[in-house]
Amino acid sequence: MSETQFAAATQRLRSNGIELTGPSGTLVKDGVTAKYTYDDGKLSIEIVDRPMFLPLSLIEGKLQAYLEQSVAYDASRSAL
Repeated sequence: MSETQFAAATQRLRSNGIELTGPSGTLVKDGVTAKYTYDDGKLSIEIVDRPMFLPLSLIEGKLQAYLEQSVAYDASRSAL
């Protein structure tokens, strides 16, 4: 993930109520807490707490979708 893609992901996540405040930190939304690190072009996210009724696969799937949309959006803008 390039710096531009990370910036696009940060914007998309923010528009969905999730704040990335720098290259590392903690995400919190709807009872889900995760730690993240962006370094050397790689974004790592670790879910550290979640409500029992929310499957981990659902949380991971939502985050993955947000990030994939950001990367795709950035790629389409670069093509213009």
